[in-house]
Amino acid sequence: MNALRFPARLAVDVLVAAVVCVGVGILVARGLVSGPVAGVDPALATATLTVAAATVGAGAAILSVVVGRLFGDLRMAWLAPALVLYCVVVLPWTAAAPGATLDVPHRLARLVAYATALILLVVAVRPPRRLGWWGGWVVAALGAVATVTALTVPGTEPVRVIVEGPIPTFVVLVGWVVVAVGFVVDALTRRSMPRARIGLGLVVIAAAQLYRLVAPTGATSSLAFGALRFLGLAIVLVGVAQLAAAALSSVRRRETVQREELETAARHMERAAEHAAERDHELRNGIAGLAGITHLLGADPGDDEHERLKLAVLSELGRLHRILDGEELTVDGTYAVEPVLSGLVALRAAGSDQQVELDVEPGLRACGDSAVLSQVVANLLANCERHAPGAPVTLTARGDGPAVVVDVRDHGPGLPPGDPESLFERGTRDAGRGGSGLGLHISRRLAEHDGGSLVLLPGGNGLAGGGPGTVARLRLVAADPAAENVDDRIPGRN
Repeated sequence: MNALRFPARLAVDVLVAAVVCVGVGILVARGLVSGPVAGVDPALATATLTVAAATVGAGAAILSVVVGRLFGDLRMAWLAPALVLYCVVVLPWTAAAPGATLDVPHRLARLVAYATALILLVVAVRPPRRLGWWGGWVVAALGAVATVTALTVPGTEPVRVIVEGPIPTFVVLVGWVVVAVGFVVDALTRRSMPRARIGLGLVVIAAAQLYRLVAPTGATSSLAFGALRFLGLAIVLVGVAQLAAAALSSVRRRETVQREELETAARHMERAAEHAAERDHELRNGIAGLAGITHLLGADPGDDEHERLKLAVLSELGRLHRILDGEELTVDGTYAVEPVLSGLVALRAAGSDQQVELDVEPGLRACGDSAVLSQVVANLLANCERHAPGAPVTLTARGDGPAVVVDVRDHGPGLPPGDPESLFERGTRDAGRGGSGLGLHISRRLAEHDGGSLVLLPGGNGLAGGGPGTVARLRLVAADPAAENVDDRIPGRN
């Protein structure tokens, strides 16, 4: 069906143009649009049609410039100066002074302008690339200079023979036929309906020239010729306008694609910046947890506390190493909760003045990656130290049906006024306490990665004894006691 669409549409256009041309010829021949029947002066009607044709052609020339630039089409770049010369110089000159009233120099000058326009149209079928975008305008300018020069030529007998003999008729008729055939062949090769309409319009103009040659000389034939020429230029304008619309649509599509690519690149850059900021945040927290511990590891290695502290340091170093390597978190493993939390508490006790009391229900196991629990609790303990300095912290873990609930409670000033959910937004921070505003945002995202959740509650909500402060409640998926895929590695290490 697609293969037949172009020939069918072209056939319809040709049929419509033929019917309109024949109809115009019949109306003019019977005097239905001029003469005593219509009450219109044929000479005035012919001049009006000539000016209208010049206006339409000038519009087509302007659109040709636009299409040439947008499409990068040299054919349109050469078509534009040809139409300008023909419609802005030749046609108004014809309307102002018919050929019979011109002297020899003026008729020669008009012939030079006409011949230049036809040369440009012929070259526009296959323009030379080496002449570039401005080649057509240079030729048009040279033609204009030659036209002005022709006005100074004396009206000698040889010159009169040239302008009054068969040479002008031959140049005009053959030129339009070559132009029309060239554009039609180009359109058929490209299977482009807009270009086919440009070629069809030029065919109508060529037919008008042939009609003027074979028809009897008179006002009626001049009117018919003017009407056909106007019709041909109108068809050319339609074809060029369709090309311009297609070019603008192509530009809009390219702009849309480029805008989407830029938006995608911006999102990738934003996400990369987020990853970099988050990694920097986690590394800072990890380094802060390890600060001041090195000298303790140089103590008597026979001490049990020394061994537990060494394992905690190795665990934290392994977690930081995974962050630096950009390793993906696992989601299908299980791990013991107590070693992760006891290691973090040991690091806190050795590396800072923060007092953390740990209470873990025996035998707790969670699903997912132990690095998630380690990273989230490390962030929460860092928040407690930043927003409740010197206040004791209670870290508890218990089973709650299908979940493992880990509470980090401080005895500080409590939650700030407002919705606690706003504290999880990226970049939310207390300017007086420092921080990057990333800890809670990262922690919730990590918890949700393992199928859990993280919320902030007032200190007295759900805990025996109530009291001031804040509770950060982390819920993780509890492991099936019968699960075989168990991760008993040191958290964060391979």
